[in-house]
Amino acid sequence: MNINNGFNIIETMKYFRLILLIIFFISACTSNNPEGCMPASELPANIESLTSFGQRAEWSLDGKYVYFVDRAGGEVYRVHIRNKRVEQLTDSTTRPEGHGYYRVMSLSNGDLLLTCGPSRRETTIYIWDKNRSKSPVNLGVKINEGPAVSRETMKIAWTEKQERIYLGEIVYNEGIPTITGKKEIISNDSVIVEGYKFPKEMLEPQSFRPGKEHELIWSMYGFTSSGLFTSETMSYNEKTGEIQNLSNAPDQYDEPEGIFPDGEYTLTECDHHRKKGTGYIDIYKLKLDGNGEDYTRLTYFNETEGFRSSNPVVSDDGSMIAFQASRTGTDAGVGCGLYLMHLDD
Repeated sequence: MNINNGFNIIETMKYFRLILLIIFFISACTSNNPEGCMPASELPANIESLTSFGQRAEWSLDGKYVYFVDRAGGEVYRVHIRNKRVEQLTDSTTRPEGHGYYRVMSLSNGDLLLTCGPSRRETTIYIWDKNRSKSPVNLGVKINEGPAVSRETMKIAWTEKQERIYLGEIVYNEGIPTITGKKEIISNDSVIVEGYKFPKEMLEPQSFRPGKEHELIWSMYGFTSSGLFTSETMSYNEKTGEIQNLSNAPDQYDEPEGIFPDGEYTLTECDHHRKKGTGYIDIYKLKLDGNGEDYTRLTYFNETEGFRSSNPVVSDDGSMIAFQASRTGTDAGVGCGLYLMHLDD
């Protein structure tokens, strides 16, 4: 072998390794120091940027990851809480009929529930095994927006046209998931609370109340006296059939989202600070005692021109909230980066 050629080969390999190290360093810095759309200078000490893109956060059962989708009709990702490393979980090989994903949710057995379809209001429920060893299984159940799933049992609630809410259970037969025991529990033409009959508007399930799995927390959408689109935080008792209005604030927006593990409080998207509708929401903590008086504002993104915060979910140990920033004027649910709030701070 020519000595010069050998020397050149060695030098080339050293150069190649150096390039790889530089690429790895840049990649590591990018993944570990995400920059969301909200100006970093506006973040309080207990809130940190988690990703530079994404929406619809969902906690893993072990609290080590936050699942999310990059966009409506996009791909499913997860981000590691410890090092903020982002992993893409789905691609063109796992997209049924070329459609993208809108929601990802953790089931109590570790599997993932996905919604997939041509639009956010025309999706189908899929179950993906926790090892992701097979393609997601189509349950053949149509769904509008997101379902409510228990993190303790395999109970599920959903709506097909936001007119009726159904309750069922996810079961497995020789490893194949399906939904059984489907029954209607709420119809939008018969929502009556303390003698008041709500107008026939849209409804959507949100969460099962931890420790009281027979109670479903859900949204009753409508309009304020001034004509703004609004929501009340409601509950349904499966044992008694009783419906309660937990927010009791017809002139402000109160959409329930993630619920605390003690079942005493829920997070809401709320415009209590301005009462100008969904473009001005931030995250509040609402006590589920039916009085609608115990509110605590947790985020102040809407104080920065052009921003709001939404879609919060609580970790199972109650120590952290994952949520998204979004820009005022974008569609509901559209996010421009995930954030992490440390409640113990």
